[in-house]
Amino acid sequence: MALIKKSDSDYLLHPFLEFLIVAISLIAILVPLRIFSKIIFIDEWIGAIGIITVVFGLMLYLSKKEKLGIFGKMFIRQITKNHKGKRKWIIYSQTGLFLSMGIMTIFCIHAGNTEYHVLKEQVISEFENQGILIGSELNFDAIDQISSQVTPEEQVGAIAALPMLTIQNFEIFSVVLAVTDQLMGGWVLYFWQIMVIETIEVTIFLGITRKFIFKNNLNIK
Repeated sequence: MALIKKSDSDYLLHPFLEFLIVAISLIAILVPLRIFSKIIFIDEWIGAIGIITVVFGLMLYLSKKEKLGIFGKMFIRQITKNHKGKRKWIIYSQTGLFLSMGIMTIFCIHAGNTEYHVLKEQVISEFENQGILIGSELNFDAIDQISSQVTPEEQVGAIAALPMLTIQNFEIFSVVLAVTDQLMGGWVLYFWQIMVIETIEVTIFLGITRKFIFKNNLNIK
């Protein structure tokens, strides 16, 4: 695969390589920021709102002012392509899917911890009768004990059956998620909270960049 796409003067590098450079650069910036925000805000996940918007907004501004050099041109080209062709529909669909899944998961865990709390405690008590203690902290031993009692085939079957539980036995689905979240020390809920936050921010950024592209009448391939 050639690194230089000479057939298109707009590209210094091959489009796929350009995409990788931008994507890896964003990951290298955002992942440390996400970890840093977790340390600062601890359980106050709401305080993490705005990180992606600020970073993307700053990069868009600096790119427009031609302060980021070649990377700025690649960045603008990639966000412009997000609103064109097949990539547009893939990104829009994924954004809607992740947002729906995140909201649904958070709602279910909350329901399992409140409305179906009695059933949840019964499940935890049953595990305790089997010698598996589920506290409020991440418990690798309990996870290993539970996993060892379920065959890989049963695990796959259980995962495949989860979507149907949301319709047929919503309370069981909620309790399963709530117990799993407690078993994981709250990381399931935290993950989906962050996922919802970031998806909302990506949605906002998509709206901003679409307006930016329309306003500047960009025609980037």
